[in-house]
Formats: sequence, C-alpha cells, structure tokens
Amino acid sequence: MKVLAFLQNMWVIDPKRIEASITRHGEAYRRRLIAYALFAGCLTGRRLRMAFGRDTCQRIIWEEASREIAGNAREVCKPDHAHIAAVLERERPDVVLAFGQVAGAAVAGLWHGRLICAPHPAARQAGTLDRLREAAADLASLEIA
Repeated sequence: MKVLAFLQNMWVIDPKRIEASITRHGEAYRRRLIAYALFAGCLTGRRLRMAFGRDTCQRIIWEEASREIAGNAREVCKPDHAHIAAVLERERPDVVLAFGQVAGAAVAGLWHGRLICAPHPAARQAGTLDRLREAAADLASLEIA
C-alpha cells in the first residue's frame, strides 16, 4: 500500500541556505531532504516514530503542504494547493495522512480517497501522542484489510 503524508511546512534555522540548496540540486533533493530533516532528531520525527514505528515511517512518502520553508518552529506557512494537487497526482497514493489542522484542511479539499487526519506531531495539547497512535492504528487496519 502506498502511503503519502503531508505535514504543514518544513522549518530550519537557515531557510535561505536550504532554499539555495534545493534550487541547486532540484526537486528530488527537496523530497529526500524532507525525510532526512524530519528524522534527524526533531520532536516531530521522534513522535512519528513513537506512534507509527520506524519501519512504517520509512515506507511513508513524506511531503509538506507548503513548499515555503520557515525559519522557526512556530511559523505556519500557507498551504500551496497547486503543490498538494501535483503531489497527489504524481504519487497516486492508496492512503493519505495529514498532520495538523492546516495540512488536514488543505488536503481534505483536494483528496477524496482514504484520508487519515491527525494532530501535528509537535502539538502541545494533551493527548497528542495518543491521537497519533490512533492514526497509526487506523493506517495499520487498512494495510491488514
């Protein structure tokens, strides 16, 4: 089963440097960078691994709802609907995961297949990890069926 996940947007300490690298190395580099940055030790990646497991996280295709790169963790970039639609068309997933309200709302307006919405993994609300585990269980039940 092909699983595509959308987070809200990437953030790094030096977004201009990363944007220049993406410009220099291209789209395939940007897609690899998303997964690398996500699982290089940040809270979001750690919580995703806790909830979904390492193996499942490695099988998921990771994307962002916005190609814009923020300079701090609190900045939320506006979703890019054309980008989301293009990724959905290119990947043609069986299931889409959307993390966070911004990504969830943007994807829900464009995707009419199986969609699992979950909180952003770095959300500060009580029960975030439990809700991520519920989303992981929902995904696992689809893979078993």
